[in-house]
Amino acid sequence: MLNLAPHSRVWIYQANKFLTEDQQKTISDEISEFIKGWASHGNELYGDFSIQHDLFLMVGADESKSPTSGCSIDSLTRKVQEIGDEMKIDFFNRLNIAYEDPSTKIHLVSLGEFKNLMSSDTITGQTTVYNNLIETVADLDENWRTKVKDSWHTNILQIL
Repeated sequence: MLNLAPHSRVWIYQANKFLTEDQQKTISDEISEFIKGWASHGNELYGDFSIQHDLFLMVGADESKSPTSGCSIDSLTRKVQEIGDEMKIDFFNRLNIAYEDPSTKIHLVSLGEFKNLMSSDTITGQTTVYNNLIETVADLDENWRTKVKDSWHTNILQIL
């Protein structure tokens, strides 16, 4: 996914719709250019990115080479927002949930739909969801795909 050390920091931006090949190419071109000039307090950041499952934009930085700063993270956020605005894609709606059906096909639904699917037992505690709140490449490899029962999704569903 990301060609970075396990301790590297990662940010996951989930699109509000599945991305076409053309959209992925545009995003890849723009993020690639961005990473070439990405810096923290004048120090070049060693970063990488990936688009996974036509839905997730992942950007990482190896902070052992140069730590990220609030400004560098803000610049990444602005770049992703700018790309999203240009392409009419929302990468910041955290209430859209991606889950896998039993055939491992990924579905994207609103939190309300997700709750309804849980009520009808279409989605259970064993259903695989994507935890986009992970922070490191190691977490990406080990905890990004997780069961509902083991994810933050259970906390938000309890308060609804």
